[in-house]
Amino acid sequence: MTSPIDSGALLTELSDGVFVSSKEGEILYANPALAMILGYTEDELARRNVSKDLVERVLDWKALVSLLEQGSIVEDYEIKFKRADGGPICCSVSASNFRDSTGALIGLAVALRDISTRKGLENDLREKAFRIDVMNKIARIASAETDLRKHALVNVCTELSKLISFDALTVGITEENGRHVEVITPEDNEVSSTKSLGFVPLDGSIVEKIRMGKTPMLVQKDAGRKRFSEFAVLDAEAFSSMMCIPLMSRGKILGSVNVYHKNPGAYNMEFLDILQMVADQVSGLIDNMILLNSLEKRVRTQEAMVRTGAELQKATSDEQIYSVIASNLKHVVPFTELSFYMVDWAKRLVFPVYAMGPFKDEVMSNPGTLDEGVVGSIAKKGKAEFMDDVDSDPRTAQIPGVPKDHNSMLAIPLATSDGVIGILELYRPKGQVFTISDLEAGQLFAQQASVALMNARVMANLHEAKKEIEMLNDLMFHDINNFNFATLNYVQMIAGDPLISAENKAHLEKSLHLIKQTADLIENVKKLTKIGIMDPRDFVPVDLSQILRKISAGLENSFPGRELSIGLDIPETCFVMANTLVEELFVNLLSNSVKYDPHQEVDIDIACAKVSEDGRDYWKVCIADRGNGIPDSKKPELFQRHMRLRPDAKVPGTGLGLSICKALADKFGGSIWVEDRVPGKYELGARFCVTLPAAVQFGR
Repeated sequence: MTSPIDSGALLTELSDGVFVSSKEGEILYANPALAMILGYTEDELARRNVSKDLVERVLDWKALVSLLEQGSIVEDYEIKFKRADGGPICCSVSASNFRDSTGALIGLAVALRDISTRKGLENDLREKAFRIDVMNKIARIASAETDLRKHALVNVCTELSKLISFDALTVGITEENGRHVEVITPEDNEVSSTKSLGFVPLDGSIVEKIRMGKTPMLVQKDAGRKRFSEFAVLDAEAFSSMMCIPLMSRGKILGSVNVYHKNPGAYNMEFLDILQMVADQVSGLIDNMILLNSLEKRVRTQEAMVRTGAELQKATSDEQIYSVIASNLKHVVPFTELSFYMVDWAKRLVFPVYAMGPFKDEVMSNPGTLDEGVVGSIAKKGKAEFMDDVDSDPRTAQIPGVPKDHNSMLAIPLATSDGVIGILELYRPKGQVFTISDLEAGQLFAQQASVALMNARVMANLHEAKKEIEMLNDLMFHDINNFNFATLNYVQMIAGDPLISAENKAHLEKSLHLIKQTADLIENVKKLTKIGIMDPRDFVPVDLSQILRKISAGLENSFPGRELSIGLDIPETCFVMANTLVEELFVNLLSNSVKYDPHQEVDIDIACAKVSEDGRDYWKVCIADRGNGIPDSKKPELFQRHMRLRPDAKVPGTGLGLSICKALADKFGGSIWVEDRVPGKYELGARFCVTLPAAVQFGR
């Protein structure tokens, strides 16, 4: 037997809301659960109108009423109600027409259930499904592309915009072991291209900060006021919020993905997680791209080097060597300007030998010293250098006629086993910096240039050595043999006579004279050999004034019976870069001035003064005599070996004195020549002039 059920008590205990209202929304009855669900007291709820106060949209209520008017029962109808605090609540309602015992319509009977939690879960699942779909698309993009710059970044950006709102997106990619970050972004008005905003220093960059912290970065406001180097190529002041995620592959941070928003507080940790997932997908693409680009550049470099080696074998001059290196290097390390400089350690000069670019004429006409300019600095250090803005470097020497364009520069020394012989300089416009891979490729070509230039010099030296050997052979097998043969004849003439007669004594004296000449010749050969092996790096400051005074004072003792008058017009000191053999140079010149002067009284004037040539200081010494002079036809060949001032048997000599003077002047980085003491009148005497580099160092 069943017990009677109290329907009123049942409605009171239900957890679902139940109410009866008119079509217009006037509440006729509501159980306690409805008040609790909507956050009202029962009294407050009784004074509310469903249509006006409780549903979020009046149209939703009218639609429900319309369905009931059509005579159908409504089940699981979703409608949003408003809680007492104004917050929305998603509800599922079942409704039917409510009539009295006579069948007259009283209103609507509605059962209401709070499904906000369920809807939240459904929305979360739907959001996750959407996010997974977007991530899958990004993953497919990353796996299908080989270069982020072509289409991938644009497509990734399009998909990412479905999950995150942003006003700008950039990707920063670092060089391997490098100094810069390349900032790239989708092209503004293109759907399939990416542009590089340029390279910025790694120091002070977003990437560096992420590397140091090893965590993503979230900036909620005033992001544009940060001092990151990437902001130098962005309109950073327009941004307030920023998220930055590391691009990491195989344990290395390759760069960062950065999104920017103009509104403060636009991002939170949830957005950070989303961007991290995108970065994880893109990192592998970037790693593959970097590896592929590196391999491609290595292949191009190897091909260019093979081609360069083949072309260098055909080069017959230094000019051709420079041209071959420059033309092939440009395919691997693009540049807008190139310069080759050679180093003269003896003169402490660096001088241009080859140039390409719009200012090649200005570069070629502007040599410098080792003590100024970037070129001189790198020559002394022997180490390559990058410069992102060469004109901001305090060492830079401005070349007349070349504007300050603040170009990037890569300078590489041309090094051999003997040291630095030159410098290779490359330039790019501002912002187009040189990278580590550029340096590595450039060093390979610089090495090729060094080897080629040294080979060319070896060939030239071999040719010169051959001539030297021929000359020495001439001396040993011709002149010395002639002297010895003559000596032998004289000795043999008296060998059989036990008594030395006056006539034999004269023969013996002639023999001794020839033997002395032989000894002098051998001594001169030794001097020439010693000059040939002198190293300019061993030269030291030598006081030329002191040497000239010493030689002048002792000259009379070397020529007894001659009356010498020597006029000196020389400074207190004048230091040149040389060694002790510099004395031999002026001994020969002064001795010749006496030997070849036919007068009993010999007048010689010695003058020394500082001069400047091509921006370099020299000491110029001129020795003027009053001898027979030298005709113009003889002047050009005067310093050749075996040439004598005047072929006079009474004047001893081997014809090597002036060639030794020439060799010494050349080795010391100077020059020597002869001119008329009185211009146009050679018969009134000759003036021999020598210039030697001053020892004082001067900057450009």
